[in-house]
Amino acid sequence: MSLAEVLCRKEEAMKSSELNGELTLSYPDGFHVMTEEELRKHKFFEGAPGFSIEDPDRHMILSVSWRQANPFVAMLAGTADVARNMEARIRKPMAKFGYKSEGFLKREIGGKEADGFRYSYEVQGIGMSGESLSVKNGSCFYYIHSYYRTALKEESLAVLDEIFQNAGWKEEG
Repeated sequence: MSLAEVLCRKEEAMKSSELNGELTLSYPDGFHVMTEEELRKHKFFEGAPGFSIEDPDRHMILSVSWRQANPFVAMLAGTADVARNMEARIRKPMAKFGYKSEGFLKREIGGKEADGFRYSYEVQGIGMSGESLSVKNGSCFYYIHSYYRTALKEESLAVLDEIFQNAGWKEEG
């Protein structure tokens, strides 16, 4: 099989969703958009994210929400500030699950720089990890949270890399 055929098949196996008319996320086969019933099972989704996908075989969840900021506030606030604030807001309620920070990081999402952090925790005796990111497009802030089993961290991060590399932003203007 030629490289072109492999790439074509890989592209066919990707699903895409457009979020907020600006961000297109493409994700591998196996992921599905979570239903309201599935979202209710997860206490951390009480804030009703704008979009959530899950791959039960990979034990991964990715959620994206967004908030349009006042243009002046958006000009002053950076994604690193938002990431620090998110970490502080997550750390406290997650302490009862053995929250451990793995530090802050930068990632690229469809060519835009995102700031975030990684952490680990435990639920019902299962080691879990999370990554939370903030990226800005114009005056809109996007909050991207992913959850995966710590035992599958390497594979899960590779899947996230693929999703974020294939993300696309609608041209401003």
